[in-house]
Amino acid sequence: PFWPEASLARGCSRCPACRPTLIPSAPETMMLGRLAAASRLAASRTMARPSAMPLAGAVRGAAHVSAPKPLSIRMDSLFVKCMIAAVIYFVPQDAVFMTGLFWYWHNTATCISPKKKHSDAEAALEDFKSKKGLDDVKVSKGRSKWCVSV
Repeated sequence: PFWPEASLARGCSRCPACRPTLIPSAPETMMLGRLAAASRLAASRTMARPSAMPLAGAVRGAAHVSAPKPLSIRMDSLFVKCMIAAVIYFVPQDAVFMTGLFWYWHNTATCISPKKKHSDAEAALEDFKSKKGLDDVKVSKGRSKWCVSV
């Protein structure tokens, strides 16, 4: 049986209520009650004040880190040396690539819509409207450039 020295209560054994059941004796009942009460008490203490009870393996007086960031970085550490090497290796080739890419974008944009200087802006606007077949356009005049919107 589960409990040692438990007495069997016997009934008629015909109905489920009268079948033999184990009834624990007094010392086992008291022991189980004490264990249950102790576990409930420990659970209520940790739930009420979780910061008061240190975790298993926690060291008292350790620095509290609020984010995953290093507390100090030494300039002779492996991390710093790897970062310097990565910057020295990748920045020049990225600079060459990005310069070529920006030049390509600029060249494509100037081929699509080249910049022209007009001595008479009003005449150029009327010429543009007659080419496109537009009658009513909105013109916003800036200091050095005019923008036309339909």
